[in-house]
Amino acid sequence: MTQPLPTSSKDTLARVGDEIVHDDEVVDEATRQLLTGWRLWALLGLLVVAIYSGRYLLSSDSVTSEIAGPSAEINYDAYSVGITSVLYNSTGRIDYTLEAGEQTHYLNNTTVLNDPYVRLYQDSGERWNIAARSGRIHAAADSDNIERLDLSDAVELFQISATGERMTLSTGFISLFPGTETMDTDREVTMTTNTQRQTAIGMHLDLRQDKLTFRSQVRGRYEVPSSQP
Repeated sequence: MTQPLPTSSKDTLARVGDEIVHDDEVVDEATRQLLTGWRLWALLGLLVVAIYSGRYLLSSDSVTSEIAGPSAEINYDAYSVGITSVLYNSTGRIDYTLEAGEQTHYLNNTTVLNDPYVRLYQDSGERWNIAARSGRIHAAADSDNIERLDLSDAVELFQISATGERMTLSTGFISLFPGTETMDTDREVTMTTNTQRQTAIGMHLDLRQDKLTFRSQVRGRYEVPSSQP
């Protein structure tokens, strides 16, 4: 007859009703289930925390790498606010003055202006005043002298003669060449005086000869001033 293998008291398990006896300890079945459920939920909770922590670290690394990445290349070397420049001619007289709300000088030897205002002085004593919302100075290759000044956005040129008559030229863009004392544009231009209004496409202004030439599509209207006050 085969005899059952002996077992030690440590390995003895017995079920008494709804209780489990292990090493002379009684563990209630409800308590066992409660402990098992608590461990399961704790494990799941730790797993969720680990997942979100990993996602946060990946996101943080991504943001950090973007912040720490190479910055945009700086292409300007000077910036100033509220500038005024005065240029004198060979006789010591003022040739023109240039004012601007802001000025930024770039490495390609150009300067961008905000709200530029130019005064051009003539030998006759009259002067041209030019206002615009923006401008760009193109300096000469071998010096800082202005080779060309481009003015854009609501450009207005006006001159008041010795007799008090005002002439205004309005356009969207114009280039000023200080070396030759000329101005050019290929845009539409509107000229107004006390008695005349004229439009054209393109204009050339020679400051030395005080000569204004409209290029094409010239249209004008003459208005006789009223004799009544």
